[in-house]
Amino acid sequence: MGETMATDSNLRKLQLTELALMQDFDRMCKKHGLRYYLLGGTLLGAVRHGGFIPWDDDVDLCMPRDDYMRFLELAPAELAGKPGIGLVSVYSDETYRQGMAKITDSSVQVINRSANEERHEEAWIDIIPMDGFPTGVAAFMQKIRLMFWRVMDCTAEFDYVIDTKRDRGFVGNLAVKAIGLFSKVVRPYGDDFHRVLINTENCLRRYAYDESPRTINLHAARGFREIFDREWLGEGKPVMFEGIEFVAPANIEAVLTAIYGPDYMTPPPEGERNWHNSEIIVPENAQGEALASASPATSENL
Repeated sequence: MGETMATDSNLRKLQLTELALMQDFDRMCKKHGLRYYLLGGTLLGAVRHGGFIPWDDDVDLCMPRDDYMRFLELAPAELAGKPGIGLVSVYSDETYRQGMAKITDSSVQVINRSANEERHEEAWIDIIPMDGFPTGVAAFMQKIRLMFWRVMDCTAEFDYVIDTKRDRGFVGNLAVKAIGLFSKVVRPYGDDFHRVLINTENCLRRYAYDESPRTINLHAARGFREIFDREWLGEGKPVMFEGIEFVAPANIEAVLTAIYGPDYMTPPPEGERNWHNSEIIVPENAQGEALASASPATSENL
Protein backbone atom coordinates (compact mmCIF):
# COMPACT_ATOMS: atom_id res chain seq x y z
CA MET A 1 0.00 0.00 0.00
CA GLY A 2 2.95 2.33 -0.56
CA GLU A 3 4.13 2.16 3.05
CA THR A 4 7.44 1.25 4.65
CA MET A 5 7.53 -0.27 8.10
CA ALA A 6 9.56 0.92 11.07
CA THR A 7 13.30 1.24 10.46
CA ASP A 8 16.11 3.43 11.81
CA SER A 9 15.55 5.62 8.76
CA ASN A 10 11.86 5.93 9.58
CA LEU A 11 12.68 6.88 13.18
CA ARG A 12 14.87 9.69 11.88
CA LYS A 13 12.10 10.86 9.53
CA LEU A 14 9.69 10.87 12.47
CA GLN A 15 12.18 12.93 14.48
CA LEU A 16 12.54 15.45 11.65
CA THR A 17 8.75 15.68 11.34
CA GLU A 18 8.59 16.41 15.07
CA LEU A 19 11.40 18.96 14.71
CA ALA A 20 9.34 20.86 12.13
CA LEU A 21 6.40 20.88 14.57
CA MET A 22 8.73 22.20 17.28
CA GLN A 23 9.74 25.06 14.99
CA ASP A 24 6.10 25.92 14.30
CA PHE A 25 5.41 25.88 18.04
CA ASP A 26 8.44 28.06 18.81
CA ARG A 27 7.35 30.61 16.20
CA MET A 28 3.83 30.77 17.68
CA CYS A 29 5.17 31.28 21.18
CA LYS A 30 7.54 34.05 20.09
CA LYS A 31 4.79 35.75 18.08
CA HIS A 32 2.38 35.84 21.04
CA GLY A 33 4.87 36.20 23.90
CA LEU A 34 4.17 32.78 25.42
CA ARG A 35 6.60 31.06 27.78
CA TYR A 36 7.70 27.48 27.11
CA TYR A 37 10.58 25.14 27.90
CA LEU A 38 12.08 21.89 26.65
CA LEU A 39 11.54 19.17 29.24
CA GLY A 40 12.14 15.47 29.90
CA GLY A 41 13.92 13.46 27.24
CA THR A 42 13.90 16.41 24.84
CA LEU A 43 15.84 18.57 27.29
CA LEU A 44 18.15 15.66 28.09
CA GLY A 45 18.72 15.09 24.37
CA ALA A 46 19.60 18.75 23.83
CA VAL A 47 22.22 18.68 26.60
CA ARG A 48 23.65 15.18 26.12
CA HIS A 49 23.30 14.65 22.35
CA GLY A 50 22.76 18.12 20.88
CA GLY A 51 19.32 17.03 19.69
CA PHE A 52 17.16 13.92 19.81
CA ILE A 53 18.27 11.03 21.97
CA PRO A 54 19.10 8.59 19.13
CA TRP A 55 16.48 6.04 20.19
CA ASP A 56 13.76 8.52 21.24
CA ASP A 57 10.58 9.02 19.23
CA ASP A 58 8.72 11.82 20.99
CA VAL A 59 9.07 15.45 22.08
CA ASP A 60 8.26 17.00 25.47
CA LEU A 61 7.61 20.73 25.73
CA CYS A 62 6.00 22.44 28.69
CA MET A 63 4.27 25.76 29.38
CA PRO A 64 3.08 27.55 32.53
CA ARG A 65 -0.68 27.00 32.81
CA ASP A 66 -1.78 30.53 31.79
CA ASP A 67 0.46 30.42 28.70
CA TYR A 68 -0.80 26.90 27.94
CA MET A 69 -4.46 27.93 28.02
CA ARG A 70 -3.71 30.94 25.85
CA PHE A 71 -1.86 28.68 23.42
CA LEU A 72 -4.90 26.38 23.15
CA GLU A 73 -6.99 29.41 22.16
CA LEU A 74 -4.54 30.73 19.56
CA ALA A 75 -3.15 27.57 17.97
CA PRO A 76 -6.15 26.46 15.85
CA ALA A 77 -6.07 29.69 13.82
CA GLU A 78 -2.28 29.65 13.60
CA LEU A 79 -2.24 26.07 12.30
CA ALA A 80 -5.26 26.40 10.00
CA GLY A 81 -3.22 26.99 6.85
CA LYS A 82 -0.92 24.02 7.35
CA PRO A 83 -2.21 20.85 5.60
CA GLY A 84 -2.19 17.80 7.85
CA ILE A 85 -1.17 19.76 10.96
CA GLY A 86 -3.59 19.92 13.89
CA LEU A 87 -4.02 20.43 17.62
CA VAL A 88 -5.82 18.14 20.04
CA SER A 89 -6.48 18.50 23.76
CA VAL A 90 -8.93 17.39 26.40
CA TYR A 91 -10.71 20.72 25.88
CA SER A 92 -11.24 20.27 22.14
CA ASP A 93 -12.02 16.56 21.83
CA GLU A 94 -14.00 14.47 24.33
CA THR A 95 -12.54 11.27 22.84
CA TYR A 96 -8.97 12.39 23.56
CA ARG A 97 -7.42 10.37 26.38
CA GLN A 98 -4.44 12.39 27.63
CA GLY A 99 -3.98 15.37 29.91
CA MET A 100 -1.41 17.20 27.77
CA ALA A 101 -2.13 18.72 24.37
CA LYS A 102 -0.52 17.52 21.15
CA ILE A 103 0.36 19.17 17.86
CA THR A 104 0.03 16.45 15.23
CA ASP A 105 1.16 15.78 11.66
CA SER A 106 -0.78 13.22 9.62
CA SER A 107 2.07 12.67 7.13
CA VAL A 108 3.65 10.11 9.48
CA GLN A 109 1.71 7.47 11.40
CA VAL A 110 2.75 5.66 14.58
CA ILE A 111 1.33 2.37 15.82
CA ASN A 112 1.70 2.69 19.58
CA ARG A 113 1.90 -0.58 21.51
CA SER A 114 2.88 0.88 24.89
CA ALA A 115 -0.36 -0.33 26.50
CA ASN A 116 -2.75 -3.27 26.17
CA GLU A 117 -4.81 -1.39 23.61
CA GLU A 118 -2.93 -0.78 20.33
CA ARG A 119 -3.29 2.81 19.14
CA HIS A 120 -2.87 4.26 15.65
CA GLU A 121 -1.68 7.85 16.01
CA GLU A 122 -0.34 10.70 13.93
CA ALA A 123 3.17 12.00 14.57
CA TRP A 124 3.02 14.45 17.47
CA ILE A 125 4.78 16.64 19.97
CA ASP A 126 3.51 16.89 23.56
CA ILE A 127 2.63 20.30 25.02
CA ILE A 128 2.45 19.89 28.79
CA PRO A 129 0.81 22.32 31.23
CA MET A 130 2.87 23.22 34.30
CA ASP A 131 0.79 24.05 37.36
CA GLY A 132 1.62 25.52 40.73
CA PHE A 133 2.46 23.21 43.61
CA PRO A 134 2.53 24.15 47.31
CA THR A 135 4.78 23.15 50.21
CA GLY A 136 4.19 21.59 53.63
CA VAL A 137 0.84 20.09 54.57
CA ALA A 138 -0.80 21.64 51.50
CA ALA A 139 1.64 19.71 49.29
CA PHE A 140 0.76 16.43 51.03
CA MET A 141 -2.96 17.07 50.56
CA GLN A 142 -2.50 18.01 46.90
CA LYS A 143 -0.57 14.80 46.27
CA ILE A 144 -3.44 12.80 47.80
CA ARG A 145 -5.95 14.54 45.52
CA LEU A 146 -3.84 14.00 42.43
CA MET A 147 -3.13 10.36 43.30
CA PHE A 148 -6.88 9.81 43.62
CA TRP A 149 -7.50 11.17 40.12
CA ARG A 150 -4.62 9.14 38.66
CA VAL A 151 -6.15 5.98 40.12
CA MET A 152 -9.56 6.99 38.74
CA ASP A 153 -7.95 7.44 35.33
CA CYS A 154 -6.53 3.91 35.52
CA THR A 155 -9.95 2.50 36.39
CA ALA A 156 -11.62 4.38 33.51
CA GLU A 157 -9.09 3.43 30.82
CA PHE A 158 -6.88 0.65 32.20
CA ASP A 159 -6.11 -1.05 28.87
CA TYR A 160 -5.25 2.29 27.27
CA VAL A 161 -2.67 3.39 29.85
CA ILE A 162 -1.21 0.10 31.15
CA ASP A 163 0.86 -2.58 29.41
CA THR A 164 0.37 -5.72 31.49
CA LYS A 165 2.83 -7.65 29.29
CA ARG A 166 5.76 -5.48 30.40
CA ASP A 167 7.99 -7.04 33.08
CA ARG A 168 8.30 -4.65 36.04
CA GLY A 169 9.80 -7.13 38.47
CA PHE A 170 7.89 -9.05 41.12
CA VAL A 171 6.61 -6.06 43.11
CA GLY A 172 5.78 -4.02 40.00
CA ASN A 173 3.96 -6.90 38.32
CA LEU A 174 2.00 -7.56 41.51
CA ALA A 175 1.02 -3.88 41.73
CA VAL A 176 -0.19 -3.85 38.12
CA LYS A 177 -2.29 -6.97 38.71
CA ALA A 178 -3.80 -5.36 41.81
CA ILE A 179 -4.63 -2.18 39.91
CA GLY A 180 -6.14 -4.23 37.09
CA LEU A 181 -8.37 -6.13 39.51
CA PHE A 182 -9.30 -2.91 41.29
CA SER A 183 -10.21 -1.25 37.95
CA LYS A 184 -12.65 -4.07 37.17
CA VAL A 185 -14.33 -4.00 40.58
CA VAL A 186 -14.21 -0.36 41.67
CA ARG A 187 -15.12 1.96 38.82
CA PRO A 188 -16.97 5.01 40.18
CA TYR A 189 -16.60 6.83 36.85
CA GLY A 190 -17.14 3.81 34.61
CA ASP A 191 -15.63 4.46 31.18
CA ASP A 192 -16.03 8.24 31.47
CA PHE A 193 -12.32 9.03 31.13
CA HIS A 194 -13.11 12.53 29.82
CA ARG A 195 -14.82 13.47 33.08
CA VAL A 196 -11.84 12.09 35.01
CA LEU A 197 -9.37 14.08 32.91
CA ILE A 198 -11.34 17.32 33.34
CA ASN A 199 -11.51 16.75 37.10
CA THR A 200 -7.75 16.14 37.10
CA GLU A 201 -7.25 19.40 35.23
CA ASN A 202 -9.39 21.26 37.76
CA CYS A 203 -7.39 19.74 40.60
CA LEU A 204 -4.08 20.74 39.01
CA ARG A 205 -5.31 24.32 38.55
CA ARG A 206 -6.00 24.64 42.27
CA TYR A 207 -2.61 26.35 42.65
CA ALA A 208 -1.65 29.12 40.22
CA TYR A 209 1.75 28.70 38.61
CA ASP A 210 3.00 32.27 39.09
CA GLU A 211 1.86 32.40 42.72
CA SER A 212 3.41 29.09 43.84
CA PRO A 213 6.94 28.28 45.00
CA ARG A 214 6.99 25.03 43.04
CA THR A 215 5.54 23.57 39.86
CA ILE A 216 4.48 20.09 38.78
CA ASN A 217 4.39 18.06 35.58
CA LEU A 218 1.81 15.45 36.56
CA HIS A 219 1.75 13.96 33.06
CA ALA A 220 5.33 12.73 33.22
CA ALA A 221 6.03 9.01 33.29
CA ARG A 222 8.00 9.71 36.47
CA GLY A 223 5.01 11.26 38.22
CA PHE A 224 5.76 13.19 41.40
CA ARG A 225 9.49 13.20 40.68
CA GLU A 226 8.77 16.10 38.34
CA ILE A 227 7.96 18.63 41.04
CA PHE A 228 10.45 21.49 40.73
CA ASP A 229 11.18 24.84 42.29
CA ARG A 230 9.47 27.28 39.95
CA GLU A 231 12.63 29.38 39.75
CA TRP A 232 14.39 26.44 38.07
CA LEU A 233 12.27 27.15 34.99
CA GLY A 234 12.46 30.93 35.47
CA GLU A 235 12.59 33.02 32.33
CA GLY A 236 14.36 30.26 30.47
CA LYS A 237 17.56 30.38 28.46
CA PRO A 238 18.59 29.42 24.92
CA VAL A 239 19.57 25.85 24.12
CA MET A 240 20.55 24.30 20.80
CA PHE A 241 18.57 21.31 19.60
CA GLU A 242 19.43 19.80 16.21
CA GLY A 243 21.20 23.03 15.30
CA ILE A 244 18.16 25.20 16.11
CA GLU A 245 17.73 27.48 19.11
CA PHE A 246 14.88 26.70 21.50
CA VAL A 247 14.17 27.59 25.15
CA ALA A 248 15.37 25.53 28.11
CA PRO A 249 14.75 25.96 31.84
CA ALA A 250 16.95 28.55 33.52
CA ASN A 251 18.54 25.84 35.70
CA ILE A 252 18.98 22.90 33.35
CA GLU A 253 21.20 20.94 35.71
CA ALA A 254 18.71 21.09 38.60
CA VAL A 255 15.81 19.96 36.41
CA LEU A 256 17.67 17.08 34.79
CA THR A 257 19.14 15.92 38.10
CA ALA A 258 15.67 15.88 39.67
CA ILE A 259 14.30 13.75 36.82
CA TYR A 260 17.20 11.45 35.95
CA GLY A 261 19.67 11.70 38.82
CA PRO A 262 23.20 13.17 38.92
CA ASP A 263 24.57 10.87 36.19
CA TYR A 264 22.17 12.11 33.53
CA MET A 265 25.05 12.80 31.11
CA THR A 266 25.90 9.09 30.99
CA PRO A 267 23.71 7.16 28.53
CA PRO A 268 22.16 4.01 30.01
CA PRO A 269 23.34 0.58 28.88
CA GLU A 270 21.71 -0.48 25.63
CA GLY A 271 19.47 -3.01 27.36
CA GLU A 272 18.09 -0.34 29.71
CA ARG A 273 17.31 2.31 27.14
CA ASN A 274 13.72 3.50 26.95
CA TRP A 275 12.80 2.14 23.53
CA HIS A 276 9.15 2.97 23.05
CA ASN A 277 7.07 0.03 21.88
CA SER A 278 5.92 1.59 18.63
CA GLU A 279 6.02 1.09 14.89
CA ILE A 280 6.56 4.04 12.54
CA ILE A 281 4.90 4.07 9.14
CA VAL A 282 5.99 6.64 6.57
CA PRO A 283 3.99 6.73 3.31
CA GLU A 284 6.32 6.77 0.31
CA ASN A 285 4.94 10.07 -0.96
CA ALA A 286 5.71 11.72 2.37
CA GLN A 287 9.26 10.49 2.88
CA GLY A 288 10.78 13.67 1.47
CA GLU A 289 8.51 16.08 3.30
CA ALA A 290 10.22 15.76 6.66
CA LEU A 291 13.58 16.52 5.07
CA ALA A 292 12.18 19.53 3.25
CA SER A 293 10.70 21.06 6.42
CA ALA A 294 13.71 20.44 8.69
CA SER A 295 16.84 22.54 8.85
CA PRO A 296 19.74 21.62 6.54
CA ALA A 297 21.93 20.83 9.57
CA THR A 298 19.58 18.07 10.77
CA SER A 299 19.01 16.42 7.42
CA GLU A 300 22.77 15.75 7.18
CA ASN A 301 22.42 13.42 10.16
CA LEU A 302 20.34 10.86 8.25
